[in-house]
Formats: sequence, structure tokens, C-alpha cells
Amino acid sequence: MMGAPAVRPVLARWSGFWPTRWPLWLLVAVTFIVYATFSLARHRAYGTAGYDLGIFDQAVRAYAHWRAPIVPLKGVGYNVFGDHFHPIIATAAPFYWIWDHPQTLLLLQAALVASSVLVVYRFTRRRTSNVGSLVVAFAYASSWALQTLVNFNVHEVAWGLPILALALDALDREDDRQLLIFAGLLLLVREDMGVLVLLLGVLRLFRRPRWIGVVLVLGGVIAYELTTAVILPHFAPSGRFAYWQYTETLGPDLPSAVRTLVTRPWHVVKLFFSPGVKTETTLLLLLPLLLLPLRSRYAILALPLLAQRFFEPPARENLWYPAFHYNALPWIVLVLAMIDGADRLGVWRRPRVRVAVLVALAAIPVAMLVVDPRIAGRQIVAVRTLFTGHVLSRSALTRAQDAVVARIPRDVCVEADDRLAGHLTDRDYVTLPPGQHHTADFVALDLSQRDVGNFGPAPAAALADAQAAGYERLFAKDSLVLLQSPRYTGPSAQCGPLGSGHPGAGG
Repeated sequence: MMGAPAVRPVLARWSGFWPTRWPLWLLVAVTFIVYATFSLARHRAYGTAGYDLGIFDQAVRAYAHWRAPIVPLKGVGYNVFGDHFHPIIATAAPFYWIWDHPQTLLLLQAALVASSVLVVYRFTRRRTSNVGSLVVAFAYASSWALQTLVNFNVHEVAWGLPILALALDALDREDDRQLLIFAGLLLLVREDMGVLVLLLGVLRLFRRPRWIGVVLVLGGVIAYELTTAVILPHFAPSGRFAYWQYTETLGPDLPSAVRTLVTRPWHVVKLFFSPGVKTETTLLLLLPLLLLPLRSRYAILALPLLAQRFFEPPARENLWYPAFHYNALPWIVLVLAMIDGADRLGVWRRPRVRVAVLVALAAIPVAMLVVDPRIAGRQIVAVRTLFTGHVLSRSALTRAQDAVVARIPRDVCVEADDRLAGHLTDRDYVTLPPGQHHTADFVALDLSQRDVGNFGPAPAAALADAQAAGYERLFAKDSLVLLQSPRYTGPSAQCGPLGSGHPGAGG
């Protein structure tokens, strides 16, 4: 009994995080079920792809077998640390010991999204009632921003959702130990998270002891430089960090970008808001939150998350649009900033204003499910397709894709169209065409697509190349074509999902 008094403060601290009220747990469960159901149905309808579901599946499977994260879909012998620094995805490996399948990642992503609902609830509960906190949590969970995440295969930003939320929550609660822990975990999500850790440190500098803020600032800078200047170039085939895309807009490196920010601030502001689609994406994040995030200092964390997309050159304009998985991280930041901003304006202490705000927060995501909003002709709400049956239907193309996948044996080397690759990586050695340079056992193509995936060759060109190398047409249905190598002798261990491919596959 001597230890009981010491335990009580700990239990009290976490009581807001582990509430006994069943409506919250029901909301978390429904969030998981809806997003998991949508993700699995989308995978079954070949809405997922090798980029990125197949890539993550290959990497996590390697982790699960205590191997380096080699991802053939990125290239023969390609270590994923040459692409992005996201060791946090290794936490998915134990789940592969239970079910070794790409759909495990889809379920895990839905669980990560659902878990972040708990943090939003706790953050809100410190400021208002249980009912009000549930309404805010519902508005967060049902938002278009999270729907765009689950509508995009699997991505490391899913891990960032609960971690970033917990870091900001710890900052808000003035819990320095947890702030340091979650900021450290955030650095494992992606190489650019060092900028967020830096900003968390800047916000922490306003309170004593200030050395905590200094540690976070220095840690963010060091982590960014270490990952982008040392780790990623070391593993990248090109020997450099591949995702600095701002030479045209800001300069060739980070110091140049900072110099541009300081010396030409109006140029940077113009880049952030022009062309108009960038402003539309920003407003789509702010208006459902009634512009309340602008009243909170926490909103500063959303700036680099949006800037890294909006400062991309026109050649990568897709990132400017709202129909993208990168909306999830700025959304969690802005939701927490909205809660804090409303508190600073006294919303939670004024009954009539509070009710009006909560009604608006709950009504907006529901209305967006009905009106199907689009920007520049692009649908931004994904889950409504689940309820209208579009994802659940079995089209002629889907049946043809099923037929091709069914005819590819296990433990063979395959060059597969991007739309098929995510259905093969758990059983075969898979690359995109022409990754194995005529050593693959099978080549599977969809002639209706613009390219084989990741801006590779046109399927017709890949078909002609394979036939010129002696590949024979084994099966064809609708726009799908399956070819077999004249040198194919049967399945082999080196062509299994953990194999190295046939000798000579690297060209």
C-alpha cells in the first residue's frame, strides 16, 4: 500500500487521456472502422499502387526479417534510406509477424489516424466540456483532410499524426519530458520534421527554463542537416538528397532559401499564395475551423508543412492541390491551434458562442460529405465514395486485374504495372518495368494507362521492348497483358518477396 500515493498523481495526469466515457471510444472505433473499411475496399478495387503501398510493404517486410530496407520497386538493391528518412515505419514490423500482407499497413494507418482522435479530445477537454470535446474530436476525425490521407495508399505522415499531436499537447501542458520524447520520435518520421522540432523549440523558448527550447532548436537543425546532407546522400544512388526541389523558387540549398526569405520576403509571400489554387487549399484548411487557428501561436507549425508544398516549382504543381495526403499534418496542427485560439478569444467560456461554434464545426464536415466539393475539378472528399458504392463495385478492369494477378505464381520475379504491384509484393520479387532488364520471369502491363508508374515508359513501349527480348504473351484480358520469359524455369527463393532477383537484374 506504500506505493499507492505515488501512483495516484500519475493516474490523475492520464485520466484525461483514458476517459471512461463510452462515446469517445465509440468515435475512435467508428473512425478506425470507416477508414479501415474504405482502405481495404479501395485496395480490393486496385485503387492502391506500388507507389507507395508496395514500397512500404517491401521495406517493412525487410524490417520484419531483420534485414536492411531494400525496396526493389525503387530500383534493384535500392535502400529506402536513399529516398526518405523514415525509420519510424519499422514499428509496423511486429504486425507483419502476425499477418505478412500489404493490407496490414492499411489497417495500421487507420489505427494511427483513430489514435490521434484521443489526443484532440484530451487537448480540448482541458478547455471545455466533455460534449464540446467530443464535437471537436468528431469534426477532426471526419474531415476532408484525413480522408485525403486514407485515399492515398500508405504514407509515413500517418505515423506523424499522433506523434506531432502528442508533442504539441505536451508543449501545451508544459510537460517538458514528454515534449522531448515526442519531438525525438517526430525526427524519425521524416527528414523534414527537424523544421517542426525547431519551431517547437522556438515556442518553448518563451517559458523557463529556456534550455529545453534551445535543445529542441539545435536538435531540429542538426537532425535536418544530418539526414539531408549525410544519411540520405550516403544511400541514394545519385549521392545527393533527391527532394530539394526549390532551386527554381528559393535557391539551391537551405541557406540560400533562408537568405531569400530574409532578403526577398514579398517574393516568398507571393510564392505561398500564387497561383490561386494555393490560396484555395489554405482556405479549405482554415474555413472549416472558422479561421480560429489564426489566433493561436501553435498555427506557426503549419507554415513549413504548407510551404514545402507551395514552394515547389510548377513541374510539381500537384502538391499545391488539396487532394493530397500531405494535408493531414497541417490539419492536426490547425485543429489544435483552433482549440487554443478559441480559448484565447473566450469562446469556451461563453455558452451561446460556444454552442454556435460547435454546431458549425460539426456541420461543416457533414455538409462536405453531401455537396462533394471540388477544386479545379478534383474531388477532395474520398469516403463518400464508400457509401455510394463506387469503391465497392467490381468493374471489368478490376476483374481483368484479378485474373492477371491470379495467373502469376508465387516466388517469381515480376515487372508489374504500378496498379498491380501492391497486390504482388507479399508473394513475389516485384519491380516496375523495365527494372529487371529482361531478366524478369513475368511482365504484367495495363495498356490503358499513361505510363507503367512513377513516370516510367508508356505500357505500349514496355510491351514492345519485352516482346523484342523474346517474351511471349501468356494471357490478355481487356487492357491487361501478361507476358512470360522464354527462360522461365519455375519459382525460386531468390524471386520471393525477400529475394534479390535474378542475377543480372540490375543491368
